[in-house]
Amino acid sequence: MRYYRLPIIILIFLVSYSCTQEPAPTATNLFSAIDEIEGISGKETYLNSPYITPGNRVYAVGHQDGSFPDLGWHITGEMGGIWNHPIKLMDGFEASISLGENTISLAKADKFTNYPFFNVISYSLAENDLQIDRLQFSPDDVEGLIITYAIQNNGNSKLEGDLQIEFQSDLRPTWLGERTDMIDAEDKASYDQASSHWIFQDSNNPWFTLVQSSATVDTAFTATNSRLGKGASGVMESSVSVEAGSTQYLTYYISGSYNGKENAQQKMQALVGKEVSAFEQKKRRYQSFADMTQLSTPDEDLNQTFKWLKYNADWFVRTVPGIGTGIAAGYPDYPWWFGCDSEYALQGYMAIGQYETALKTLKLLHELSEKENGNGRIVHEISSNGAVFNPGNINETPQFPTIIWDVYQWTGDKSLLEAYFPTIQKGLTWLLEENDEDGDLLPEGAGMMEIHGLESEMIDVVSYTYQGFVAAAKIADALGESSAADSYRETAAQLKEKINEEFWSEDFGSYADFIGTDKQSLKLIEDALVRADTLNKPWAVAELQETKQYLLNKPSEAERPFVLYHNWVGITAMEV
Repeated sequence: MRYYRLPIIILIFLVSYSCTQEPAPTATNLFSAIDEIEGISGKETYLNSPYITPGNRVYAVGHQDGSFPDLGWHITGEMGGIWNHPIKLMDGFEASISLGENTISLAKADKFTNYPFFNVISYSLAENDLQIDRLQFSPDDVEGLIITYAIQNNGNSKLEGDLQIEFQSDLRPTWLGERTDMIDAEDKASYDQASSHWIFQDSNNPWFTLVQSSATVDTAFTATNSRLGKGASGVMESSVSVEAGSTQYLTYYISGSYNGKENAQQKMQALVGKEVSAFEQKKRRYQSFADMTQLSTPDEDLNQTFKWLKYNADWFVRTVPGIGTGIAAGYPDYPWWFGCDSEYALQGYMAIGQYETALKTLKLLHELSEKENGNGRIVHEISSNGAVFNPGNINETPQFPTIIWDVYQWTGDKSLLEAYFPTIQKGLTWLLEENDEDGDLLPEGAGMMEIHGLESEMIDVVSYTYQGFVAAAKIADALGESSAADSYRETAAQLKEKINEEFWSEDFGSYADFIGTDKQSLKLIEDALVRADTLNKPWAVAELQETKQYLLNKPSEAERPFVLYHNWVGITAMEV
């Protein structure tokens, strides 16, 4: 037992040593908690472009100048603001500071700094000896957003004034809300004196937004809401008193719920006074991303880019209880889930060690696909309320076994293969039995290029079908399903030969976009000519006209390969 003594002695020393050390200083507000966190300052030319304050439950999208303009097209002008999917909470907020008779609007900031999981928006008011910074932060797993203003007095005398903020609610459903009976109604605003917070409520739904301040609210009143939609506006006004050379901090808490007022109040309790601990918790989680994988090259910009891409990956996690967790496609207009986008992106998530996100996304896609289709077909696009917009383009189904095999290679977890292999089998059967009318192993139907009328035999569909059968064979082998493995390998081999022979266009020196009839192609060329001309691409117009003339001069009754678009999917045959 002698050999245990040294570790025990070291352990006793470390415990004793740690007990004698002074505790680490505790941050008193969010600004004092951001020391040593790397930030990137935006360029002035980008102040009128969007940013995101990321959160898996609540996020904010506005412009880097601090404003919240109407953004987006999925719901026209409504995709920005503050969201708690499947509902929106607010269009945004507007602040101003009054100093005596002088009122200064904080509508246009002059600096934006992005941090791994929060933002700081800065207003330099040198003529008033003022510097005002606004920090925005969304805690993990809480339906809330926290905003802290730091008002710094750079003058030689005490500053007295008022900070006024107008909060603009817009409690409305996400895109396709009507498919799940989410019907928007007028918002009502009321100020609760007892709890000192604004209550915004949709008139016909249990959707609530609450706003509370850390400072004493001297005045609260409603204002005319001039934003799009059916929102309401409530104003909070608090006194500001800052000694020369000092800084005053005012924090505002926004909580929301689509499950009633009591639930929104519970979320508020999880925010108020807990911002620093929530901040530190999220900081540690993001530090784990930085530590997980590192890139070291002589190019420091490249190293930094790699690190921030890992942070960026987490910004896309969207959690909606009752539906699931998965990576969204993009902000502001695609804050929900996609099949093919995820099947691509999760390869990167695995490579940077964000396994949990990848596994949850696969689970979400699988469950939604089984619920919607039940035949192995993988869905294409699902809104955050669970409404499926597109039950699946053809490419997504064969891409599913490929991503399952890729994830298995990283984790070695055979239960993953066991869980999803039945769906893979159903999906490959559906792929060839219901989408290959001429029985040539080349499925027909829309792929990733969502161009109206482009639904014949597509290069990306057939390439990923080949790759999907290769992956399915490997999965079957790993599970001891030798008969299925042999069958899948044989199909893959046939596909490989057919793609290289039938999709190669010698005339263009390229794999074709698709195989189709002259009639199909001439119609697609006419549409493409309009698009190329509208986009002012004369080279494309010239080539399309040349291709059109070629078809007219050398007509064919048989289907043949065509290159019309030069889209990136043309390289998928080489990719696989």
